[in-house]
Amino acid sequence: MYEDREDAKPYVDSRSALQPIEDVARRTGRLIVGGFAERDKGAFYDSAFACGPDGTAVYRKIHLWNRETLIFEPGTEPTIVEFQDHRIGLEVCYDLQFPELAAYLARRGAELIVVPTAWAEEPYPPSHTLQPYNHLGIASAFAHGIFIAVVNRTGVERGARFPGQSSLTNPFGQLESLDGQEAVAVKSVDFSQLKPAKRPNSFNDLDHDSKLEILPPRSTKVAHGRGASRPSRR
Repeated sequence: MYEDREDAKPYVDSRSALQPIEDVARRTGRLIVGGFAERDKGAFYDSAFACGPDGTAVYRKIHLWNRETLIFEPGTEPTIVEFQDHRIGLEVCYDLQFPELAAYLARRGAELIVVPTAWAEEPYPPSHTLQPYNHLGIASAFAHGIFIAVVNRTGVERGARFPGQSSLTNPFGQLESLDGQEAVAVKSVDFSQLKPAKRPNSFNDLDHDSKLEILPPRSTKVAHGRGASRPSRR
């Protein structure tokens, strides 16, 4: 993780840096998704790009983690791109811990959410061999009947170890993942699974069953009585 803006400055690029990737996307007819540190009018953003044959979309990470808040501006706009008649949402890393973003994207037709990730190893062992971000991917996929692709880096940088374990979870919460080494996975996404996952019976529909609207947090004070514990923040 960068220490401050000066530390990050050599690694921040304008959108013009995506030109070679855009050329490949147009030439091959593919959608290419990844992450980059974006510079725009003097502001820095932790961003994800989706380069396709018809153009490029950039999503700016809404939920910043730790010292990122000292370096980057938070994004404000959830992003969905169209590719081959399918709707694909974008998230970045720590966004996974906020289920309301996946809910927002799913309710607006996202069938797959792709999450470029640089999630370092946690200080405690993974549960059931899975890293926390994959548990979050399973939860979001099953909760909304969509696909979740989490693409995490490997290796060691600045003292942090990145455990890899990139994964694809289908709408039924079934996960396939790589191990902790750098590798390439080729997976098929069967969008025909969406309908049965969203409508498990004739009485329910995941896209319409929710009874609560997601509202922005209000600025209120919470009283803590004697002996009450204050919630920790991550």
